[in-house]
Amino acid sequence: MKKLVFAGVILAVIAIAGFFVFRSISAQDTPAEPLGVSRRTAEVLQKKIDHIKKNHAEADPRHADNEVVVTEQELESYVLFSLRDQIPIQMDSFKVQLTPGAVGADTQLTFTSNSTGNPMVDAFVGGTHNLFVKGKLTGESSRGKFDLQEIKVDGIPVPKILIQALFDKYVKPRYPDADLKEPFDLPWSIRSIDIQTGKAKIVY
Repeated sequence: MKKLVFAGVILAVIAIAGFFVFRSISAQDTPAEPLGVSRRTAEVLQKKIDHIKKNHAEADPRHADNEVVVTEQELESYVLFSLRDQIPIQMDSFKVQLTPGAVGADTQLTFTSNSTGNPMVDAFVGGTHNLFVKGKLTGESSRGKFDLQEIKVDGIPVPKILIQALFDKYVKPRYPDADLKEPFDLPWSIRSIDIQTGKAKIVY
C-alpha cells in the first residue's frame, strides 16, 4: 500500500504541473467541424495560441472582447503531440474531461527502470499506472484559480497533504509562480475562462 501511495504522489505532481501549462492555453476560431485527436488538431490549437499571443502584443487593452472555444480534443492532441517531449514519463494515453466549472484528466503513464534518475524512487513507481486528477478551474476579471478536488491512482485516492509536500519540492522550482491555493494572473490579456461541457470558452 505504501508503494502505491508513493507512486500516486509522484504521478499526481506531474499531472498537476500540467494544469499550469493548460492555464496558459487560449485561442482564436474553432473549426467548423470538430477534429479528432491528432497531430493536425494539435496544430490547430498551436495556431490559436500563436494568434492570441500576437493579439496581446499588438492590441489596444480597451479593444472589444474576443471570444474563442477550446475543445477537449484540442487539449488532448496538444498534450499528446506537442508536449509529449517535455513530459519525462512515458504517456500511453491522455483524456481530458471538461464539465461545468471543472477540468479532469485521465492518464495512463508508464515509468521505466530509470524514469526519475533516482534508483530508489524508480523501484517504487516503476510500471504502468492509471492516474485521474480533477479540479475546479475558474477565471474572471483576468484572474484564475485552480482548486484540486480529486486524485486517484489505479482507482485509489491519494491524500492531498502528500501532494502539496511533493508539489513544493518538485514543481515549485520549475514553475515558481505555481500555487495550488492562490489565484494567478491569466496570461496574454485573457479576461475570463468559462469551463463548459466538452469545451472551454475564453474571452480576451
